[in-house]
Amino acid sequence: MIHKPCASAHRQYPPGLLMFRCLLLAGLGLCTPVQAATSTELFYQQWQPYNWPGQAPAAKEVTRSQRGIRWQTDTASGATTVQYDYQPLRIRTGQPAHNGHLHRVTVGGSWQQGPYRVQGRAGLAGTSNMFKEQDFHRKVANGRLALFRAISDDARLSLGVGGDHRFGSFRWLPRVRWAHANDQGHWLLDLPVLAQWKSPDRLWTVSLRRVGDRWATLDRAREVESALYLRDWQAEVRYRVLAGADAWPDLVLGLGASVDTRVRYRDLDTGTRDLHLGETLLGSITLHW
Repeated sequence: MIHKPCASAHRQYPPGLLMFRCLLLAGLGLCTPVQAATSTELFYQQWQPYNWPGQAPAAKEVTRSQRGIRWQTDTASGATTVQYDYQPLRIRTGQPAHNGHLHRVTVGGSWQQGPYRVQGRAGLAGTSNMFKEQDFHRKVANGRLALFRAISDDARLSLGVGGDHRFGSFRWLPRVRWAHANDQGHWLLDLPVLAQWKSPDRLWTVSLRRVGDRWATLDRAREVESALYLRDWQAEVRYRVLAGADAWPDLVLGLGASVDTRVRYRDLDTGTRDLHLGETLLGSITLHW
């Protein structure tokens, strides 16, 4: 009897894994200056269930939540961040070629040097069975990058370009960044992905942001390699209800809406599906040390 070798026996780790390890070590190396200030966040988001689009009598709601931890260090030249998050996206209609348990670990940050600003992150994003079985394919490596240049040395306006998965497949788009602080608050525009205002006392934050990414996926039999793309607009108001002291964290609550939510993935029966889930409400809670 001839036995077929297991698919994972000959699968090689993607080059992105080595890149991620190098960036992680480099990022941690940037976090060691004496003047650095560090912070830690635990965060949780919950969406109301999405209705399945179209007329499908047997269709079930799509549920979604997110939880994670973020560690950041700030210096005079910028910020470096290490983050892990887990997002269960439960699709119970059809035969999706993934288990809906989306994990992501990234290292990145934002750095300023003269008129130039660099924002970026690199990491791994995939379904839980991929990490559990150490059965990776090339789409597990993920990242984003944006480059800006101020129009003059003392200008608040910067022009640049950014590439990421926030609008679906990876694409480069022109970016316009404007930041300003006055007695009315702190303003930040990073078009076309972010508009944000913070009150002068930092109690209130109002934001509209484009959120989206890609996760590598495997079906239950670990035979079908594909990817899931999830993206939406998120409008949210956050309020710091409790200011921490000593070992106690700040407590921040948020309420908002997810607009134009879309998900694209592989279905074992129907092939690629690109669903418009529409709009729903969301809430969030953040603990900040």
